[in-house]
This record gives sequence, structure tokens and C-alpha cells, in this order.
Amino acid sequence: MIAEEIKSSPNGNFKLYQLCKNVVICQTATDPHGWGNATEDEPAFMVYLGCKKEEVEGHIRTFNTFYRCYWCEVRKPKYLKEFEAEIKIRGMQRYIDSHAFGLDYLVESQAGKHGQIIHFDEIDFDEYNYRTTGYMPKW
Repeated sequence: MIAEEIKSSPNGNFKLYQLCKNVVICQTATDPHGWGNATEDEPAFMVYLGCKKEEVEGHIRTFNTFYRCYWCEVRKPKYLKEFEAEIKIRGMQRYIDSHAFGLDYLVESQAGKHGQIIHFDEIDFDEYNYRTTGYMPKW
């Protein structure tokens, strides 16, 4: 269930993609809310993580420490209804680097936790972008 589009706004300003069982991203063509992770080639996005209520504190600590994401909101599930809680995360970077984990690491680790096997290190960046976001750069 990689990059399955689950919802789109009526005017097409944003699209929601389910990347694995408990990770959904909301992508926008622009960055109207200042999420701070858009690049020249890739759109801005916000991450939603579904989890158990008792896992929330550990996830937020991990996002603050290893992902360098300090804006997390815990709420009743809106997009990942099969989970007890949904964490809305702003400002996550798309790729892991020497300073912080990224969306690629989150999807791979969460997919493994739920029995899905995804190895992003074995595919090229264009295929990775398509499989994780549905976005294909226009060359």
C-alpha cells in the first residue's frame, strides 16, 4: 500500500497519501502554512502517524530528538481511524541525513513494525519519490 492516494481537496490544493499502514502524508503544491520542508523539486508535506495511546509519549520524544520535529499535535484519529491516536507532525525532512532522521526512515521503520517490507536503499531517488509520495519530477 505504498503511496495510495486516500483523499484530495476539491480544488486540488492538497492530497493525502498513505505510505504504510500507520503513516499518511498531506502534500501541498505550495507551502501556505510554512511547514518548511518544500524544496525546488518536491512539495511541502505534513506527516500523520497512527499509534496506540501508550506509544504517544515515546513517539513524540523520538520526533523531538532524532527527527528534529518540535511541532507535534496528538489528536483523535482523522485519517488513520484504526488506531487509538494520531500524531500530526510538522517540519519533518524528506530524507535522512547526518543531522536528523527523515520521512524515508519513518516509513521504512513503521512498515517493518507492521509486517510490510520496504527497502528504500535498493531503489533510485525517482522511484523512491514516486513510491513514497506519488510525486514524479518533471524533467
